Amino acid sequence: MARVSVCIPTYNSAAYVRETINSVLRQDFSDYELVICDDASADTTTEICLSYADPRVRYIPFTPRGGQAVNWNRCVDAATGEYVIILHADDVLTPNYLGCATTFLDAHADVGLVHCAVQHIDHEGRPLTLQQLYPVDRVVPGQELWRRLLLEGCVVNPAGVLVRRAVYERVGPFTQAVMWGIDWHMWLRIAIRWNTGYLAEPMALYRQHPASGTAAVFKIARNGSDELWIVDDIFRDIAASHPELSASRRPAVRQVAHRTWCTAETMCQLGFMEAARAGIRASISIWPGIMLQSRVWALWAATYLGYAWFSDMVARRRRLAKPAASA
Repeated sequence: MARVSVCIPTYNSAAYVRETINSVLRQDFSDYELVICDDASADTTTEICLSYADPRVRYIPFTPRGGQAVNWNRCVDAATGEYVIILHADDVLTPNYLGCATTFLDAHADVGLVHCAVQHIDHEGRPLTLQQLYPVDRVVPGQELWRRLLLEGCVVNPAGVLVRRAVYERVGPFTQAVMWGIDWHMWLRIAIRWNTGYLAEPMALYRQHPASGTAAVFKIARNGSDELWIVDDIFRDIAASHPELSASRRPAVRQVAHRTWCTAETMCQLGFMEAARAGIRASISIWPGIMLQSRVWALWAATYLGYAWFSDMVARRRRLAKPAASA
């Protein structure tokens, strides 16, 4: 039995899955299995995965299609290792990831998961932004990460998260109640029960591209309602065990509304005006108080006048505010 299970849930990922698999096979840590759970791909994903003769690679096709949460749960069920990483089929690990993450969990028995800094890349692998929570490796108290997740959103990027299989068995499967944020929901459930670990070196590459599941959810403005469900479910989960944290719900809901509005702005900037308007309506539904903010109505106008109008207006307001701030 391998110590680590690297699980790749895939669906029509022929464009990137070979690079993902190769990044695993290049690891300088060898005691792992590579489990690929294929959610009824209709492209050449099957041929690519079956082209590997390495005995550590196990390809498991599924039909009919189950969707993201179902396939992630298949990955955990198929894993035999003590530690499990669910690696998106378009993401990449650096060669030292498994060794460093495994060593960290081995050294800290109270840590339920360890994650690392993540380099965001575009569809061609060019670097975008660096996602780094802390400047040095550290053990993070569970409630500290829980509060950050609650108020800042999913700051734990799924590209580089190694979890004890016993932890998954304790908290239960990824939820199927939402499309957006199933990883965020899981990390919240883990962080309230265990300390977590952080590796400051960027050892995972997270790919951003228009065909990703994240982009698809944004276009249908599903993220806001799903985030609100997650917040409500998390507080139901901890009502008995952590009643002192109940006051955190109100600011968490406001942050959900804020992030929903920010996504609406992104959709407006990209020209998806219907999605932008749906996002604005969702932000108001989540927290009606956001209607008192002028940015909400300005962005609504921009969905008809164009994002350039909104951008110019924001720039003018900043120029007008600058002398006042200086005075």
